[in-house]
Amino acid sequence: MPAPLLLAYDPACTLCCRMALRLARRDRQGLLLIFSVGDPNLLALAPELGGKPVEKEIHGLDLGTREIFAGADLLRPIARRLPGWQWLSPVLGVPGFPRLLNRLYLRWAAWRFRRTGRQPFA
Repeated sequence: MPAPLLLAYDPACTLCCRMALRLARRDRQGLLLIFSVGDPNLLALAPELGGKPVEKEIHGLDLGTREIFAGADLLRPIARRLPGWQWLSPVLGVPGFPRLLNRLYLRWAAWRFRRTGRQPFA
């Protein structure tokens, strides 16, 4: 069984909030620890995320290896931890596919910041 994965999401992003809620509902084994970027406990549990652009894109930390993931690169570690999603892990490991997903994710994130008028690091 993989170690828990800590996820840090932006609570000002409605899509991020909905996704965090969906992931929490599907996490029957307690392997996803989901925190808002404003949660005071976040940096206590994951000091490695200090200084990372956690409001620009979702970040995660594997609590076993302490490896940091961001954006679409989080999909594979999430898929390995959710029942019924393990079949996605090999698909997400296809060379070039995570990079394509990350580009799409970053474009969406940039659009979100332009639309809301917020600065990514505010």
